[in-house]
Amino acid sequence: MNIPISITAMNGPADLQKQLGEKAKALRLHLGYKRVTLSEKSGVSPETIRNFEQSGKITLENFLKIAFALDETRKLSPLFDLPEITSIREIEKMQQDLPRRGKR
Repeated sequence: MNIPISITAMNGPADLQKQLGEKAKALRLHLGYKRVTLSEKSGVSPETIRNFEQSGKITLENFLKIAFALDETRKLSPLFDLPEITSIREIEKMQQDLPRRGKR
């Protein structure tokens, strides 16, 4: 479903946070939920939901609770997936154990 929110250029995490809050509000309204209804479904206070929708600021735990209540978690699952394999060499590399630390 496409939510009618204008997508602006993101200059950093704060822009993305604000945009996520706006999109969550649009989806909540599309579903016909009041903040109190979403609060009851998610376990997140209406004040926290209001703050998230207006500023984008929220804890990860509360963000995930809202995502579950809005049935949006399937979109979060691929967030940190490893890159798609495109060659035999990459398959061989993937069969090796992942390093325990980054190199830099």
